[in-house]
Amino acid sequence: MAEHFTRTIRPARSVTLWGALFVSGLCWGGTQLFSKLSVATGHPAMGLVFWQAIIGAAMMLAYLVIRGHPLPFARRYLVFYAVCGFLGTAFPHSISYTYIKHLPVGVASILIATVPMMTLGLSYLMKADQVDRKRVFGLMLGTLAVLLIIVPDASLPKEGQWLWALLPLVTAFAYACENVYIAKYQPEGCDAVQALAGLSFAALFMVVPLALSQGVWVDITVFGPEELALIASSVLHILAYFGLVWLIAQAGPVFTAQIGYIVTLSGVFFGVIFLGESFAPTVWIALALMMAGLSFVKPAR
Repeated sequence: MAEHFTRTIRPARSVTLWGALFVSGLCWGGTQLFSKLSVATGHPAMGLVFWQAIIGAAMMLAYLVIRGHPLPFARRYLVFYAVCGFLGTAFPHSISYTYIKHLPVGVASILIATVPMMTLGLSYLMKADQVDRKRVFGLMLGTLAVLLIIVPDASLPKEGQWLWALLPLVTAFAYACENVYIAKYQPEGCDAVQALAGLSFAALFMVVPLALSQGVWVDITVFGPEELALIASSVLHILAYFGLVWLIAQAGPVFTAQIGYIVTLSGVFFGVIFLGESFAPTVWIALALMMAGLSFVKPAR
């Protein structure tokens, strides 16, 4: 697919698209690293999600104002924003700031790579997609990769960490549910950028009352390393989403699906390079199996 794609467009255009794919993947992979750094001093998860929601919503609001891009507010749009805001931001981000404190960044990155596999599985269960043997084989490889991380005692650095390793799978399942919901229920007249803006605002309205009711607060005006990491993670998250939206519009979902390789590999090697993480042989085997599984699971059209 990639070879055909690069042959049928101008070379300069190909470089732009591959560059955008690489940068977006690195941004997404970097969010795990910066999330890990932001919880280093014990900041409460909901307090971090609070600021991430505010930063993300502010960036989207600035974009809408600058571009003069109106946001539809009919009832069906509000329901769509609310569901996506919960499944795609408020719920998974709250969990991710909890488990990333206890897991290596590389392990979390491998487990989060199950999103497309869970999306495919849900599509099969809902009969929204036809069963394909090759893609089912990819599902099996991904499942084996997860088992190699969770089951052997030697795969994770500390005893009992397999319980924390279940939380990235919960996060991945939430993202998969969001993907299936968007594919089935995205209203007409609401493009991908509007959907991103709407879910960002919806997540903000969900997270702020929870954070205030719990009395959690993270003072980002201190601008220490942890606070800067939180800001970096929030900005990279929105940039990665923007890159994904732009790539799907410019190159299609098949080409864009390759971002999964970059996200997972960059997350693993960021942990190794910047945090000195090391892994048992079973984790490296799991990484290879996950990469192979992603190659089979990516959409056929």
